[in-house]
Amino acid sequence: MISPQSSKAHIIAQSIAETLQSEISNYGSASLVVCGGSSPVEIFSNLASLIIDWHLVTIFLVDDRLVEPQSEYSNQLLLRTHLLQKNARNATFIPLSTDFNLQKLLPEKFTLMLLGMGTDGHFASLFPELISGTVLSSKPNSEFNISAAPAIITTPALGNPSLPRISMNLSLILNSKRLILLANGTKKQAVLAAAKEDTTLPVYHLLNQQHLTIEIESV
Repeated sequence: MISPQSSKAHIIAQSIAETLQSEISNYGSASLVVCGGSSPVEIFSNLASLIIDWHLVTIFLVDDRLVEPQSEYSNQLLLRTHLLQKNARNATFIPLSTDFNLQKLLPEKFTLMLLGMGTDGHFASLFPELISGTVLSSKPNSEFNISAAPAIITTPALGNPSLPRISMNLSLILNSKRLILLANGTKKQAVLAAAKEDTTLPVYHLLNQQHLTIEIESV
């Protein structure tokens, strides 16, 4: 018997697959941006088994820790272990890099963005310290500014584990046709409620913009 938790992950995975296949049917290719962490793992495992034209899908990471790809802390390793398997192994995976724009690797608009969120309200590698100014990124004041140029930023050590990071800024994240935010558990649901008004929470800036509707899910 499929547990309710697994069933919800499968439903989300199926919805993602349908969006990607529809994009392929309409435009000949699709792009998927995903987060790391534990929140999306069940979705990844379900998604990898689904049948779509994976060879026409390009997968990106929204953020990563600046470690070797084989490190246990690498989101690349997480993807290769849980998503780039079975049918999805035929997708093209492009690791996150600050010279994406120079390489012209980014699509005009991402098909779908899958984000997670921490109990401190961070998403991608956009942490509260970047709002308070206690830590500066490689492109200060561009992290949460939706009018800033879409960019990939790097930061000093942040988060848990505390490591240097690379991340899309909010402007680039919002350059998506569809965005799903995963908020698993009561603590994260409480953070979402607080983020309606608390400007010190990074997710406030994601939720309180008018450019893109945010779909909130939990598994």
